[in-house]
Order: sequence, then structure tokens, then C-alpha cells
Amino acid sequence: MIYLYLYLAIGVAVFAVVFAAHRQTKKDEPESLRGPLDAVDPDRKKLSYRILNNVVIPVLAAVAVVVAWPAVIYMKGMDIFGKKGVSALDEEREFAVERSHLQERLSLLQIETRELVTDPLGAVPDLPFGHLNAAWKTFVEGVGADDELWSFTAPWQTKWGRKEIRTGYVVVRGRVPASHFLTMWKEIGDIG
Repeated sequence: MIYLYLYLAIGVAVFAVVFAAHRQTKKDEPESLRGPLDAVDPDRKKLSYRILNNVVIPVLAAVAVVVAWPAVIYMKGMDIFGKKGVSALDEEREFAVERSHLQERLSLLQIETRELVTDPLGAVPDLPFGHLNAAWKTFVEGVGADDELWSFTAPWQTKWGRKEIRTGYVVVRGRVPASHFLTMWKEIGDIG
């Protein structure tokens, strides 16, 4: 029985530390938000809502922390010390065209002739890149007088290990690939 009391005493101590840390970092609801929040949820003004929100839920949270304090310590530790590793895993590197991906230097006229869509049913406009013509025009606006347009094909692997082939056109500025316009994004299976 003494072990149960010791376990619960440690739980109370953990709760006190967590509660103190929460009070220091908690930001009160700004007065400017109180009116709009009350308008969105009129139940906020009711006594039952305030009792549930300000008494029942905090008491249940306190009991949960006292009873399951090892899990709370683990989660808090992961929150503090695990963020560096987790954030690095969560961030997927951004796709960028490299010089080795370049295929062929083309003029604007060559690209627009190559990508002209001709739909006999008229569902797609007879323009370069069809429905994506407006996006293409926006892309072309960023091409400077000294820039070059190149086609590219690039292998890519997502953070989940999915392998893809991406093709399109890229602006090469000062011998360095800059912005790109994707025309195909295809998942490929493992070869081998």
C-alpha cells in the first residue's frame, strides 16, 4: 500500500510542476477576442459551459496526470527534447532542379509549339499547356532577357521513399537552374 501512496505522491508532484509550467506559458484569452468568440458560440456564456470548461475538465486532467504521471513525463520529455529530430523528419526537402537534370535548351516559341494542346472535342482550350496556360504565362513573366529556358527530367524520392520522375521546363539564370514549371509528375516502381 505504501507503494501506491508513493506513486500518487509523485503524481501530485508532477502535476504541480506541469500546472506551474502551464500557468507560466499560458496566455489568457485577449479581451478583443471575447466578443467574437461569444458570438460564434453563444453557449460560452452559460453556467453549464463555464463549469465544464473551468472546473470539470481541469479536475479530470489533474486526476489523469496524477494517475498516469510516467506517461506525462515521457510526453513532456518528447516535447522538449524530441522536437529537433521530429521536425527534421517532418520537413520534406523542397524539389529543385539541378544542372544534371537539364535536357535541352529551347526557345519560348519551341516550348509553346511543343506543348500546344489540340482537343477535337473542345474541352481543353487550344493553347500551350491547355488549362494551365495562365500558369505558364505567369511562369514566363519571370524569365529575364539573359535567362535561358531548358527542359528537364529529374528523379525524385519523397520522405516516404516513393520514387518519382518529374519533367518540365526550368529557367536557367547565370548557368544555375532557378524556377521551374512541372509538366509531368509520375510515380515509378522499384526497378530491379
